[in-house]
Amino acid sequence: MSNKPGNPIKGIFRTELGVLFRLYPVFRRYLKDRRKIKKEKEHKYDPKIEYNGVRAMKAFIDLGPTFIKLGQVLSARPDLLPNEYVASFQKLQDDVPAAGFAFVRPIIERNLGRIEEVFDEFNEDAVSGASLGQVYTAVYKGSKVAVKVNRPFVKDRLKKDLVVLKRLLKLGKNRIDKFLYISLENVINDFSSRIYDELDYNKEKSNMDRIRKNISERERVIIPKVIEELSGQEVLVMEHIDGIKITDFSKLKKMGINTARLAFSLDLMFIRMVLKDDIFHGDPHPGNISVTNEGKLILYDFGMVGVLDEKTREDLIALYVGMISSDVDIIIDALISLNALSPAANRGVIRRSLELSIANLKGINPEESEIRELFAIANDVIFEFPFRLPRALVLYMRMAGLLEGICRGLDPEFKFIRVLRQILYNEGVLNTFYSTQLMKFFSKSVLNIEKGLEVLPLLKRTLEERVEPKLVRRRSRTEISIFLGFSLVALAILYGTFPTYSLILIAVVIALFIGTIARR
Repeated sequence: MSNKPGNPIKGIFRTELGVLFRLYPVFRRYLKDRRKIKKEKEHKYDPKIEYNGVRAMKAFIDLGPTFIKLGQVLSARPDLLPNEYVASFQKLQDDVPAAGFAFVRPIIERNLGRIEEVFDEFNEDAVSGASLGQVYTAVYKGSKVAVKVNRPFVKDRLKKDLVVLKRLLKLGKNRIDKFLYISLENVINDFSSRIYDELDYNKEKSNMDRIRKNISERERVIIPKVIEELSGQEVLVMEHIDGIKITDFSKLKKMGINTARLAFSLDLMFIRMVLKDDIFHGDPHPGNISVTNEGKLILYDFGMVGVLDEKTREDLIALYVGMISSDVDIIIDALISLNALSPAANRGVIRRSLELSIANLKGINPEESEIRELFAIANDVIFEFPFRLPRALVLYMRMAGLLEGICRGLDPEFKFIRVLRQILYNEGVLNTFYSTQLMKFFSKSVLNIEKGLEVLPLLKRTLEERVEPKLVRRRSRTEISIFLGFSLVALAILYGTFPTYSLILIAVVIALFIGTIARR
């Protein structure tokens, strides 16, 4: 990061026309590159498109914080950007020259009071500058603390930039296909509604508390404690913890830290958050992760988090199962259930494309597959079909991509599949998943039987008109007895009397029972 302080006033008073003029050629080249790729039967990496992706990334950097944040979001959207652009946008780091302290002091003092009266010491040189905030070190009641502050005038700048983005999209509406327009519009609208959450440090503090509660006893990790009385919406003060940057590989090795083991632990920690917890850290770029001299992880910056509901988590596990087993139908079903693939998409075409992509991995043992290869199965076709990725899934994909880069730096032999095997098989996630699926199947089957029994009175009247009454009564009593007996067994299982594995037997009983009724 440059030590030269930025001037926030300059960003506020730039003209909308100037921003539009800078963005328009980027947008025009992007549309041309996209059309070119869609016309090709088989797209191969194109140096010219790669160059345009680099130019787009540089333009976003020049345009400042809003566009750097937007670029980070787009880096996880292979459904919208060519792979050449994705590769460039993935290099965007939340690393911006800090604004001069003269602009920052008023923000701190209107929230906390005079700096000299609150802190024992305060270093006016920022230790880091991000898109939306910057961090200083200070001493409070004898202890070293980190002071995170909103960038000056950041809300005003965001508002102006978002207006420009929406106007640019409207200008291009008639030049792009309807699906792409709707997708880009959704991205910008979602970005507009959520970006302000990262400015509210009360929300970040809440995120820190939730994640700390979930993982502190489970992982070898440190999450800095917040100084409650000094923290609010615009300023967040927390304990300062020194550490080695996660990408300082040579220093980590000099300290005797096993970097291969660290890579495994780091990735496992984040995947556990996704598959086990109610919230996950969504921005694990190198600036947000450090390591103590003893090899313990330190996490910073909890402004960008993701929340997966139970259904999405189950769908994601199903997607993993499909990828590991190379089962195309499971992959497609999971993508549709995740709302990542339109149910109206041509399933046959997508299946064939996925099969071809999986065939490219022929001869590679699945245990040796890397996350890059696993996602390549989806990336090879995602650009061609009507995908509409939910925000939580986009955030997860970005998180996974960032982690993969860090982990491969720590351990060139790092294999994501080993992490996946650990959490799915050794930690019982897959067993829980299968038990949940069986329980759902069981519940649906009981519901279907109940619905079927609703028509029995009608069936009974019909039979009474055609067969001997005694025979009808005997069959009716038999069917009702079977159903009542089965219901008692079902209740016993639902209330934990029998072990989970008996669900499989019950599922068979359901099938036999339904079949018996059907034959009668």
